[in-house]
Amino acid sequence: MGNNEFVEIDLELLRIDTILGFDLYLAGPHGYILYRSRNVPFNERVRQNLINHGVKSLYMPGKDMTKFAAYIENNLSNIVTDPKIKTEVKCQILYDTSINIAKELLFDPGSLSAVKRSTKIVENMVDLYLKDEGGIKKIIELMPEDYQLYTHSTNVSILSVALGKSLGILNKNELYELGLGALLHDIGKSKIPRHILNKPGPLSPDEFNEVKQHVRYGCYMVENNPVVPRQAIQAIQAHHERLSGKGYPDGHIAGDIPLFGMITGVADSFDAMTSNRVYQKAMTSFKAMEILLSETQHYDRRIVMEMLNLLGPEKTKVISTVPPPEVKLIV
Repeated sequence: MGNNEFVEIDLELLRIDTILGFDLYLAGPHGYILYRSRNVPFNERVRQNLINHGVKSLYMPGKDMTKFAAYIENNLSNIVTDPKIKTEVKCQILYDTSINIAKELLFDPGSLSAVKRSTKIVENMVDLYLKDEGGIKKIIELMPEDYQLYTHSTNVSILSVALGKSLGILNKNELYELGLGALLHDIGKSKIPRHILNKPGPLSPDEFNEVKQHVRYGCYMVENNPVVPRQAIQAIQAHHERLSGKGYPDGHIAGDIPLFGMITGVADSFDAMTSNRVYQKAMTSFKAMEILLSETQHYDRRIVMEMLNLLGPEKTKVISTVPPPEVKLIV
């Protein structure tokens, strides 16, 4: 987006009695006209005046997108709880804000500010889902096929929260801890060299061993962070453990793997399989679910079945008994 382009903003997203931090424009017949300066509060009188004149949206310069993102993040709770804003709009805003935070976390995983802000994102995610279960499915529909580490982290967090509730975790605080741990589950990959993570071919044994260290790196990065609950760390520590004992880093078997780790592990594997990777094209949800259901020695069947129910028949059709293809799923 060029600096001279303008971006449309839904009037409902502008909160009453707030300083926006960016200029607002009206679209005129000969271009954009400055309507309100960035440092002048947006109030109810202004909003009503616009509505009375049939104005439903304003515009801002494209160069101010970062400021707009910060404004939305600061007012996210107010937006998510506003009954006048459509669920679809809330979902898009929540997803986009989560992506922005995930990017920052991976760029600067030691940032206490970014981790603390991520807790607010997950709290709003849980709030939205508890009030509108349909919202989580709308967010799932927003998930792109092209894999990026930050989109993957966000997707796994959203899927884990949905799975947790489906499995009977109804306590808001527990769902929050699960969602936060899932959002941070791959934070340790920020310590893995890019040439290994982005390698288009098979990893050497040494490279694979280095990738597996991302679990320990991630736990070390958050273990002393006061805003990350102990239970949330289970999602980081155990999302690659498998019921068979063939997972990593500790090779725990069924019964020793915490629930948060098993939930995040299913969400992690599903999103990885249904995303375009440098070494593998995205599978359909149908094919990914066939694989997860066939690998009962690795994945808890209760969790996989809840994933199936969450996606619905339109995504998974009817699961066949045909053996699934071999899949390379290692990171």
